[in-house]
Amino acid sequence: MDFDLLADLDRRIDASLVQFKSGLRRHDDPLKVVREFITHGSCVAIPGEPHALLREAVAEKLNVHPNRDVYTVGSAKLGFSIKAHARYRRFNDESDVDVAVVSPELYAQLWKEVRNFSASEGIWKDSDLKWYKNNHFKGSIHPKSLPTSPLIPTAADLWELARVLQNNQAAGPYAITFVVWNDMDALESYQASSVALCMESEKL
Repeated sequence: MDFDLLADLDRRIDASLVQFKSGLRRHDDPLKVVREFITHGSCVAIPGEPHALLREAVAEKLNVHPNRDVYTVGSAKLGFSIKAHARYRRFNDESDVDVAVVSPELYAQLWKEVRNFSASEGIWKDSDLKWYKNNHFKGSIHPKSLPTSPLIPTAADLWELARVLQNNQAAGPYAITFVVWNDMDALESYQASSVALCMESEKL
């Protein structure tokens, strides 16, 4: 990436981290932090028009609404991770752009396909199955956790969409990863759990 672009990204990450930590101290409810910084506002890694176009492209392909149902999350959104094992690790050239799609219909379709796969006694790695069950319990399905099978065509469609978007540099030079959420409450609750730990760390 061009040096000037990297320097500009670093400045945006620095500013975002300051604002986020200020929000942690200002709010008493993790959900308020989530709604101010994660499910609202600009994306640090893909600012402005490219971010809007990315959401439009995803929404058009998946038949969802770009502003209500498509969210960039993770380190691309904030400029850094808030996961406990990688807290405040900065977005970099090796990072993915995580796109959360909130769609009960898409979630139900994926779940139905997974059930069909399981009923057919398809082969599933124990680690991936455990990962899938843990995420499903939280209201999300990660295509990365699913076996490659013609019985799960929706996962294949998501992989193909991610490939096409990356080839078109819809998210700049970064790879795109999808996660499908059953509803907004599930997405916000998941994010709030990480924010709560960040809030505790700021009090230490």
